[in-house]
Amino acid sequence: MSSSGNKWKIQIKRSRGIRPKLIVNPEGILVILPEGFDESEVCTIVERHKHWIEKKHTELIEALEHAKTVKLIKRSKNGFRNLVKKLVEQATKDVLGINPCRIVIRKMKTRWASCSPKGTITINELAKYLPDYLISYIIYHEICHILEPRHNEVFWKCVQKRHPNHKELEKELLVYEVKLGLHCSIEDT
Repeated sequence: MSSSGNKWKIQIKRSRGIRPKLIVNPEGILVILPEGFDESEVCTIVERHKHWIEKKHTELIEALEHAKTVKLIKRSKNGFRNLVKKLVEQATKDVLGINPCRIVIRKMKTRWASCSPKGTITINELAKYLPDYLISYIIYHEICHILEPRHNEVFWKCVQKRHPNHKELEKELLVYEVKLGLHCSIEDT
């Protein structure tokens, strides 16, 4: 990629956010700019993040290919709820020593799970199609957010205690995201 000619299609959208966001999809890049942000900065932003974009685009294309052969797990809603409850209890005991969490299972458009500041763990109902070890990873990831809300060094040290292979697990999750239509893009915020 060069400033004179991008190898990706670049789309621009506006948002009420406070900083630009990059989203890599199979067709190219979506640059989301805050209101009032100068569009002439888009080439600079893309150029500054070109190595990240290339890496994430490659990962996404590989995930699209692997998604064709990955098998989905069949489990009941009740079986999934019981599994999630057991994994949350185990993860909170390991990370926090206690279980202050409330669990919510619902459809989510763009993520596997989230954790509120008050400790509510929301799990995407589509996770019921994942292998147990990926559900366990998602839950542990969210429990670590109770200690550290941001994806910084402290957070990743927490995750690595149980999942030193978290980068590989994230790639596997991307394959399932593509397979289940959760979304087909990768964000950098």
